[in-house]
Amino acid sequence: MRPEAEDERRDRPATERAEELADRMGQRLGHATILVGLRIRKIAALAREEAEDIWAEAKSVGRRDKP
Repeated sequence: MRPEAEDERRDRPATERAEELADRMGQRLGHATILVGLRIRKIAALAREEAEDIWAEAKSVGRRDKP
């Protein structure tokens, strides 16, 4: 970071710096939440697909076992 930027940050009031920090943390948390949500949706879709495959296989086996 540039030394001038550090001086400028030190000259700002603590509340302003704290607000900036809170905003950045909020943005990071928002991005992390989006990524976790996408990962959960992907896992749920894979689990649903696997369950459908198992169900189709079970129905197929049941049809073969009937006389």
